[in-house]
Amino acid sequence: MATARPFAYNIGAPIPGTEQIGGLAVGTPTGGFSSTGLPWWNGPDEDLGYVIARTVPGNTQPVPVGTGATGASVGFFRSSALTDPSFISISNYVAGPSGGGPFASGSAAKTWLNNNGYWTSYGGGSTGGTGSFNVTISQVGFDVVWSGSGSFNFTSLTLGGTGNVTPGFAANQAIWAIGAQANYDTYGGASLTYPTTMSTGGGGGGSPIGTGDLVGVLPGGASGRVIIVPTGYTSGSSLSASVTYTNTTIAGMGLSGGTYTWSWGSGANSSSLVMVIN
Repeated sequence: MATARPFAYNIGAPIPGTEQIGGLAVGTPTGGFSSTGLPWWNGPDEDLGYVIARTVPGNTQPVPVGTGATGASVGFFRSSALTDPSFISISNYVAGPSGGGPFASGSAAKTWLNNNGYWTSYGGGSTGGTGSFNVTISQVGFDVVWSGSGSFNFTSLTLGGTGNVTPGFAANQAIWAIGAQANYDTYGGASLTYPTTMSTGGGGGGSPIGTGDLVGVLPGGASGRVIIVPTGYTSGSSLSASVTYTNTTIAGMGLSGGTYTWSWGSGANSSSLVMVIN
């Protein structure tokens, strides 16, 4: 059964029974919809992704043909999945034109959205993806944003060397780093499996702008690859990172769309890093 809720454009006093965010009244009024004297619109299915709602004061938001309405004062965005990377990606798209983002975490995105009059169904604190750490690569306007969050269990891997690196990538080898430049520790081992490429050939990108924790995959270790995390990282600790490549496209970067998985360990000590290129 779909999960959705009603919205109205309200610049008056808060309506009992609803949540007021900016010019949005969200939820069911205590006295019923007709008592408010406002038009109400049902939001998208929240089981399919995190919803972001905004006001459209000019009443110009398109509505379905055949409804008899000429326009709506509420508009919606929805992430492609119930994951932090997906929510961060759509938040970057929504906030970018107003100078918001790129966001290093879902909670940072939610805070900016709420402070700027947007409502969101995002609850925060859950990675929600198929991996222990999830990365989403999405086209956001004229830029490409890589966003990741989650944690790792390194019980089955071995702590290796250290280093310092800036964000970047080599698609033809499926090696990359996101986040701000920082010192890192490496973890590797024979149980680590990985993709050998995520490339369509060629590619490139503008100067990367990284924020958050440094996370990535580099050559090395017993299996040929190592996972990099901030120096001193403790298994189970939450990480979040993003990097933005300006004035480029996913195709222009030579990236091939799909899902890529790095995994290691077994049973209670299994862990994985899952990347989705939209």
